[in-house]
Amino acid sequence: MRRIFLLLMVFFLTGCGNSQKLVCTSSDDSDEIKKNSTLEIKVNEDRVVDMKFTVDMIFPDEYRSNINSMAESVRQSKPYMDVYIINSGIRLVTKDDKDNFIGIKMNQKITYGELKEVLELQGYSCK
Repeated sequence: MRRIFLLLMVFFLTGCGNSQKLVCTSSDDSDEIKKNSTLEIKVNEDRVVDMKFTVDMIFPDEYRSNINSMAESVRQSKPYMDVYIINSGIRLVTKDDKDNFIGIKMNQKITYGELKEVLELQGYSCK
């Protein structure tokens, strides 16, 4: 019984199973369409294990009457994305736990700090 307790203490103290979630945001207002992006990446024991990328596209008044058709066009051309109608725009959500997107491979060996640094160099604000 004492060995099991010691083994559990070693497991707890070494941080095995330790996971962290990195949340990074970015905004682009340079075009007519305003884009707000949120990237959520779960890192477990220095491996990328889950990612979710959300982009809110806010359209100017003259495009808002076409939001439904634009959303349907995205659904048809990119079936891996979830598409939602939001106030004045469209929300695109891509989730991944098997492959890769945005240049980050699933199960890639990278620390939370390294990942944060790389994304901040690409213009994201991370916490």
